[in-house]
Amino acid sequence: MNSKFKSIALTCITSVSIIGTAQAQQQELADKSEVRAAAKSEKENKELAELGVGSKAPALKGITWVQGDEVKTLDEKGKLYIIECWASWCGPCVAIIPHMNELHNKYAEKGLVIIGMNVWEDGIDKTKAFVKQKGEGMAYRVAYSGGKGGAFDAAWLEASNTEGIPQAFVVRDGKIIYKDHPGGLDEKSIELMMADDFNAEEFAKQQIIDAEKMKVLSEKLRPLFQAGDWSKIKEIAQTDEYLKGKLDAAGLISQANQKLGDWDAQAMLLKEIIAGSYGKDTLATVIIGNSLIDPEINPVVTDIAKELEPLYTKEGEPDSRDYFGRIAHTRVLFMAGKKEDCRKKLKEILEEVSKIQGQPEVDEFINKLKATIKSVDEGKYPPF
Repeated sequence: MNSKFKSIALTCITSVSIIGTAQAQQQELADKSEVRAAAKSEKENKELAELGVGSKAPALKGITWVQGDEVKTLDEKGKLYIIECWASWCGPCVAIIPHMNELHNKYAEKGLVIIGMNVWEDGIDKTKAFVKQKGEGMAYRVAYSGGKGGAFDAAWLEASNTEGIPQAFVVRDGKIIYKDHPGGLDEKSIELMMADDFNAEEFAKQQIIDAEKMKVLSEKLRPLFQAGDWSKIKEIAQTDEYLKGKLDAAGLISQANQKLGDWDAQAMLLKEIIAGSYGKDTLATVIIGNSLIDPEINPVVTDIAKELEPLYTKEGEPDSRDYFGRIAHTRVLFMAGKKEDCRKKLKEILEEVSKIQGQPEVDEFINKLKATIKSVDEGKYPPF
């Protein structure tokens, strides 16, 4: 197999949080996926027409364009289409938007067409408001799918047995050539799929092989998660031929170090990420910063925070809606000795969240923020 057709997909392991999104949002995503899965009987799943890599892309029916020109077909010569399924309530979806926007800004004039397809949303008004708020931070085309049970949902998500988002479908010459997490779409993969000599058939075969490897890996990890065997999970992340050296391996190792309380190992992982051992797209602020949300402060943790804090300028601060990542950043600031900056950012988050108060979960979050600010004023940062 030609080396250029090796996997480009981001390994997506359920149960592992590696992109620094709000825990409440992640749980909501998981709950929605579980409800969706439970609504289908085993018989229905078996009878479902499987839409996947190699399939002809369905038409875009029943959708409403919110931003950008309408896309009438998905087979125009020289075009590469990404249908990126998202929702405003989905933390991982919101976190991936800057990445999709970067791809749009770099490749739109070269033939890349990104469609941010809003799915499973309760009404188009939320979609419009979100897109307006993002502004140039979400400059690509956006469409509203019609909601759950609509024509797009049936033809694309139901037909492909998609139970979680974000989910990307990449289409070239009218056929689906990639179906996976949009985080797996980097500049290298986009250029590969847009190349004149791109071999869709070979590429599709490799994606099928990768999917089988992912299935085997998931089955190996699932009982370990259930048993809480973090030492074994870490060992697999470091040694598995398919996983090691990738972003998800770093996420698993970081989570294992956190669960095991091994901050010396976490300090070493930070240095490896900075050195590029897990790829240029693996951000230390995400992988390591979010692990510092609730540890007991000790000299090793403080040193990690001091080394990590400047990287928030270099790598970029968390997205405005990534509250979990932003809270983690405030704790890093506190541990690095920048208490005033910590307090300022906590106040900013409080002001933003207070605008949507009135829901039990939001009110609870507001109360935690107020208590944290008070504690910071007293010289302590409590577990959040």
